[in-house]
Amino acid sequence: MKSAILFPPLMTLKAGSFSQLYNEFPEVRKKFKESSSILGLDLAEHFFSEDESVINRGEVARPSIVTISTALYEMVIDKMEKPAYYLGPSLGQVTAIHCSGALGFEDTIRMVKAMCDFEEMNERNKEYGVFFFYNIDCSIMEENIKIVNDTGGYAEPCMYATSNQMIVNGDFPSLERLAQMVLSQGGLGVTIPFGPPGHCSLLTDVQHRFTEQFMPTINPLNPQAPLVSNVDGSVIMSAEDVRDELIGQYVTSVQWYKSLEYLKSKGVDKLVVLGPGQFIPKSLQFTDIPFEVETLVTMEEVKNKLIDYAKEQV
Repeated sequence: MKSAILFPPLMTLKAGSFSQLYNEFPEVRKKFKESSSILGLDLAEHFFSEDESVINRGEVARPSIVTISTALYEMVIDKMEKPAYYLGPSLGQVTAIHCSGALGFEDTIRMVKAMCDFEEMNERNKEYGVFFFYNIDCSIMEENIKIVNDTGGYAEPCMYATSNQMIVNGDFPSLERLAQMVLSQGGLGVTIPFGPPGHCSLLTDVQHRFTEQFMPTINPLNPQAPLVSNVDGSVIMSAEDVRDELIGQYVTSVQWYKSLEYLKSKGVDKLVVLGPGQFIPKSLQFTDIPFEVETLVTMEEVKNKLIDYAKEQV
């Protein structure tokens, strides 16, 4: 059975999120120490703070999610069928690029920190928010967004999650208006707390800084297994493609649904979701593309995977 491995995006975090993974697995603790050394701060102390405003700061949440996902990947990759493809929405694609062998861990963590720093410089973007719309066909959402924009508002797709789920950037009055429109159409829109705008034209200036100031400091390699692009759902096989993906996804909405369609067209039947958070597993429940899904998200799931592998070796 051909499989793909999926890594999680940034998510809103609660105090104590994923502390079981940290407490249970020394591999996770070791990876946090490695990240802390790269960043010059005690990442675990900040990530497992009781203050959710600290936990959800980009420079804390993003490298922590990449760190946990990478640690779990290293723990289980030799104990599972070799994936035919690697991918992840948004931040998950950064983890996928690293785990595919296209970028070293130190450069990956440095890159995540640089992305946060460049975005923090863009004061204008703090005037905008992000909403998640679901149970509404994406073609209808596109029509709604056009109506809002044609009447003086601003909204722009951030991510096409499934055929009936979309994450949207915008000014708050426009997002609230979209939520009212969608409610009358049988859908629902909810705000994403701590959700900075992403994958849209608002980040054009950030993209330029990232391209000019950070990208020359790294040297991507050809991935050891194909990646699937967030930008257009195509396959990524070369170092140059990896570079284009990192730069391009800043200002292009994430084509997650198109990525899943591509996997199915290539004979992928099984998706392995690896890393903290429930966004991808829940989203996959609403996709109309049939896949077998294995989740290695919680401490229990990872632990059971390791136990099952140990039994197979006896």
